Amino acid sequence: MVDRVGSTSSFSIQPLGTDDVDVVRWVVYTAVSWNDPPGLPPFDTALEHPKLARYHVGWGRRGDFGVRASSDGTFAGAAFARLFTDDDHGEGYIDEHTPELGIGVEGAYRRRGVGRLLMDGLAAEARHHGIERLALSVNNSNPAKRLYESLGYQVVEDDGVSSTMVLDL
Repeated sequence: MVDRVGSTSSFSIQPLGTDDVDVVRWVVYTAVSWNDPPGLPPFDTALEHPKLARYHVGWGRRGDFGVRASSDGTFAGAAFARLFTDDDHGEGYIDEHTPELGIGVEGAYRRRGVGRLLMDGLAAEARHHGIERLALSVNNSNPAKRLYESLGYQVVEDDGVSSTMVLDL
């Protein structure tokens, strides 16, 4: 367990297990609803869509890993990574050896270092699993893009709306 002491609380990181599909589902929905887009379906309906289902259905398969953060025993956020194939992949797909990640932080814990802690924890888990790089897709107007850049993620594709970014581990 990694601890980080903040100004008012301590954050800890634990690995996600194969039974944490509900956490992964929460991250997926949080990631797509970061700016409260109009017309976004409710949680369960949205997660049934094939573009989102691919991130959580069958969680715990080979290549799935992640971390969760808590503060004084309260869930603060989570990040996960999943391998995809050329035939079935998300927006941040690079190749079959580069997991695509998702991250979500509870609103009350944003801008308190939890996102950085999760990203660092996920990178450590990736190294532990022998992963050489991580990828993600981010909307260019999402403030989290600055965090990813500060962590060393590099833009490898930009369509003007969103970017695919990669971190070499």
